Amino acid sequence: MQHVRFLRRLVRAVSGVALFVAPAMLRAMLRAMLRAMLPAMIPHVLLAQGTGTLAVTVTATQTGVSLPYAVVALPDRSIERFTDAGGRATIVALPAGSYDIAVRRIGFAPHHGRVVIEAGLVTSASITLSQIPVQLTGMLVRPREACTTPGMPDRARDPAVFDIVELLRENADQFRLLTSQYPFRYATQRVLAAVADSIVFVQTVDTLLAESKSLGGYRPGRVVREQRAAGGRTETTMSIPVLSDIAAPSFLANHCFHFGGVVSEGAETWVRLEVRAADKLRSPDVHGTFFLDSATAQLRRMELELSRPERLPRRLQGIRTVAVSTTFREITPGLSLIDRVCAINRQKPFQGRVPRHPVELQQLTAYRFDTAPPDAPPASAYNSPAWQPRSQLTRDVLWCDGMGTSG
Repeated sequence: MQHVRFLRRLVRAVSGVALFVAPAMLRAMLRAMLRAMLPAMIPHVLLAQGTGTLAVTVTATQTGVSLPYAVVALPDRSIERFTDAGGRATIVALPAGSYDIAVRRIGFAPHHGRVVIEAGLVTSASITLSQIPVQLTGMLVRPREACTTPGMPDRARDPAVFDIVELLRENADQFRLLTSQYPFRYATQRVLAAVADSIVFVQTVDTLLAESKSLGGYRPGRVVREQRAAGGRTETTMSIPVLSDIAAPSFLANHCFHFGGVVSEGAETWVRLEVRAADKLRSPDVHGTFFLDSATAQLRRMELELSRPERLPRRLQGIRTVAVSTTFREITPGLSLIDRVCAINRQKPFQGRVPRHPVELQQLTAYRFDTAPPDAPPASAYNSPAWQPRSQLTRDVLWCDGMGTSG
């Protein structure tokens, strides 16, 4: 304020002399004085704003246990951070002011609030999240049916299914943050084969190298795509939605969701969430089944199946369905990567002959983060499957074998 009052006195003083100074000269004098004064004023303005630090600790309401890999978000500044093994996340160099804060964690109800950052200080925020119980009894298991009203389930009419879809969205959102904020490279061993009767005939075995930023890209009704390949021929591919796609508004708005029962897998109980593509999608999309651990709400397996195979291009009319199963590997408790992929392309019988169904298997063999998430291994390698070109395997290697048999 001292600078402002001084400037006003200076303007009045100069204005008093303006009777004897040409207007152009007066304007030039004012511009010169302002240029000289602004550098001295700016440091004081910046000092008044200042920056501070936000230190967040996230625990479970029921147990007081720290929650690793909760997502702490400041939407006003498009900032998201994972908590570490102790449930802590620190965000530095925040301009002083008030911010919306959102904290989410798989299996827990999200928290929304506000925090005030003061210049030169550390603002501590202790946040507790309440676990969302996964209801396993009293829920109606419904068979597959038409999807005429796609979108999120009605929370008032079907609260249990709504909660399960929310848990799936948290899994998807965590995977989105992982792949976008903590990019990584990974290698998978791939086998291309054909299955007939009880034998899998291995054709080729190779290694795929990819980056996390290349994952994703779902578009409703556009999972089957055609492109020009080498030699000018047309190649048709199925673009499988990845986990981060499942939380996208476009996916949620074009699918129906219902409870599919529970299954036992070792010592765990998995909840089945059935997903069906909207009838309004006139071209192939995907139906799905998602398996979530009832104790932790972590997604364990994702099964996707091509919808409307009868609407494939004419040259692909021999395909009865395409089914893909994806499993996940926990690299540290609460944080998973895609581990295995199994895809089977079921062909229609032709002239009474039993067809050979094309198969693709992928197994994660290594990954490396550019910058690892808190307390996660920065890199790891796994044993490669014993796949050999031109060999034969028994059909039990196909963990997707039972998919896509209902239509």
